[in-house]
Amino acid sequence: MTNATEQVMKQFKASRVKSLALPLWMCLFAFFSSQSQADQPALQKIHNWIQNEHPIVNHIRGNELERNVRNNENFVLFDVRERAEYDVSHLANAIQVDPEISAATFSALYGETLKDKTVVFYCSVGRRSSLLAEKVHEDLSAQGANQILNLEHGIFGWHNEIRQLEDRSDEITDFVHPYSWRWGRLLERKDLIRYDLE
Repeated sequence: MTNATEQVMKQFKASRVKSLALPLWMCLFAFFSSQSQADQPALQKIHNWIQNEHPIVNHIRGNELERNVRNNENFVLFDVRERAEYDVSHLANAIQVDPEISAATFSALYGETLKDKTVVFYCSVGRRSSLLAEKVHEDLSAQGANQILNLEHGIFGWHNEIRQLEDRSDEITDFVHPYSWRWGRLLERKDLIRYDLE
């Protein structure tokens, strides 16, 4: 094992988010260490991996979500990131939920309110939100949700496409939380990375 691979393994083991799987870290390691990504952008590679890991989860692109949210009140957004990430920026009207929330707790809190709604989950790149979407899919479908979707490429893709975000005061912002310096490399506008609002 090379020193770089050992460092990635150590960072994975020390990670607070236990739900991030080793293959995703290896996918990121391969991206960050490769010389050329001309064949496919990094967020798309990660999205392809997520689709393979969570085949029951359907996805929505940023432009489609933006158009539908503007014209349809039946969309409910859930931000599946830590509170500090959400406070820096989030999609308008998104409800923050802990990435580790159980399916039973989520259903008890929100299930009945999502009848006849399209539910969209998102996180930084789509991994945490896909995990939650998969966990709650059966319960929400049974409770009458129209669709359960994950935002393709997450808030990083949304930010890279220069779409509107709000901070914890619901004021428009251009900043975004990178989750960590390594994940932050997926953001195109590095000068707009913030770990907090102070």
